Amino acid sequence: MKYFGIFALSLLFNMAFSQEIRFVDLASSKKGKYTSYLASDGHVYKTGERIKIGMPGANHTFDFITEGDGTLIPVTHLTSDISGQESEILTIRVTGSKRTGYQVVMRTRGAGFSQYTIQFENALEAGEIKGFGMTETQALETLKKAKDKLDLGLISADEYENIKENVRQYIK
Repeated sequence: MKYFGIFALSLLFNMAFSQEIRFVDLASSKKGKYTSYLASDGHVYKTGERIKIGMPGANHTFDFITEGDGTLIPVTHLTSDISGQESEILTIRVTGSKRTGYQVVMRTRGAGFSQYTIQFENALEAGEIKGFGMTETQALETLKKAKDKLDLGLISADEYENIKENVRQYIK
């Protein structure tokens, strides 16, 4: 009976604190902290994983990646010198409201003792974060290019089928 109680308590703990939020559910989500996020690119990002910083916009600063908490350290947009760095995901939060809309914000470990705040979907779309998955448009483009290569005899039917299976998960 003692072991059943411990098992039930650990199961309850995992259910309460192992929450995943999905991009498609953001509009009806609740603000709060999550342990994983199924993003628009089809990849599941989890706390403890590393993400790669991409390139900033034309003004050489990141629009959706900042440093500082706004209380002790002023919020500043990061510059291009962090491009290519990997950053560990510390927390995944949903912020916003029904009126303004909800968004996923990740807090990541930066260089040294710094922490970055990333408006994830905006950063992903702008190329400020290099995603691990694909958008539906990217998947379709990949599939079309593979079909062209198949038609030209540059790849085999088996190679085309492998590519097709790999991108199918991103096409809705």
